[in-house]
Amino acid sequence: MRVYTLAEARALLPAVQPVLAGIASLVQELRTMQAAMSVDMRGASGDGSLTANPWAEHSKDRGEELTRLLQEAVARLEQWGIELKDPDRGLIDFHHEREGEVVYLCYMLGEPDIDWWHPLETGYAGRRPV
Repeated sequence: MRVYTLAEARALLPAVQPVLAGIASLVQELRTMQAAMSVDMRGASGDGSLTANPWAEHSKDRGEELTRLLQEAVARLEQWGIELKDPDRGLIDFHHEREGEVVYLCYMLGEPDIDWWHPLETGYAGRRPV
């Protein structure tokens, strides 16, 4: 387990932010593809034929590519010792020692800086200012 100082976590943010943005984008595209495929499987036109799916021709290859890219991005965060909590919001936690106790430094994509921490057991709802 990597334990970050506040300065170390903040210094890593410029590298982490594009990874988080990429994860959010990949997750959204995968969900869009899955929703389109789901509708296609359920839908039929007036003559009984299945409705067209814009993803059908390349859906398997694109789905595999998106999944691979997502796995690589998550693995990058794991290499840094960062825990991904919510891929949609780009919510992550860094292990940090505060007053002799390991806690999380909490960051969400779009925030200007790492300004929050919380105990390991409380999660996002227990965030407190740094």
